[in-house]
Amino acid sequence: MLGKIHFYFGIIIVIIFLLTGQYMHHTFDHLKDMELMNRALFRAGHLYILLFGLINVSLGTHFRISDINFVKKIQLFGSAIIFIATFLVIYGFFTELPTEQIERPLTRNSLYLILFGVSVHGLISLIKKKENK
Repeated sequence: MLGKIHFYFGIIIVIIFLLTGQYMHHTFDHLKDMELMNRALFRAGHLYILLFGLINVSLGTHFRISDINFVKKIQLFGSAIIFIATFLVIYGFFTELPTEQIERPLTRNSLYLILFGVSVHGLISLIKKKENK
């Protein structure tokens, strides 16, 4: 069930990626006359949304919940972190840009969170593979 949630959530996030492209096009004239730093930050934030969506889709296609209660709780924790990071990167896209500062704490923290959440799932996957041998 959680795998399906990741998969469909990821599809929705990829659609949001497409919509943020339209937002940049219509609201900021496709960033044509924007200062180069802001333009680069907008594009990076836009691509982060795509990345997070694809991470969710990928995780959803391969996710298998553990039968071991403790491992299941760790998997749920990792998934919650990934969902939070995904919402945070989208929120950061709309609230941190355009800016005169290169620092974007929401986006930075969302990247740290997605790294942590994916690492949790990766470690659990390695543990499960060792158990199956």
